[in-house]
Amino acid sequence: MKYIKSIKDYLIDPSQLIEDLKNNFQEFKRKLKNEGDETRQAYDLLSKASKGELLDVEGKKRDLSEEEIRFIKQQSVDILKMLGLTSLSILPGGTLVFILLKVFKQQNLITPSSFKKED
Repeated sequence: MKYIKSIKDYLIDPSQLIEDLKNNFQEFKRKLKNEGDETRQAYDLLSKASKGELLDVEGKKRDLSEEEIRFIKQQSVDILKMLGLTSLSILPGGTLVFILLKVFKQQNLITPSSFKKED
């Protein structure tokens, strides 16, 4: 998705710029909420597993499944990526790092799974 069109398009209709910014912000909020929900799910799984509260269909205690372990690992990676993005945005020169990662097509190193482009 391209976030900014050419300037000529916005000079003809400036209200389109505002509409595009609103849409991009709404999409950002949706993805951020999704990332938060996934983190909460991973936390709940870990919390229940550590207390021995995970139950199977029959009501017996069980361990984490391979799929749940993969989900928790992926969510842990996403949390670290979000921390990296936050620290990069605070540090001087962080914008330059973002630009360089984009130029060298390495933005997947710092982009959490919810923020990756849908194919």
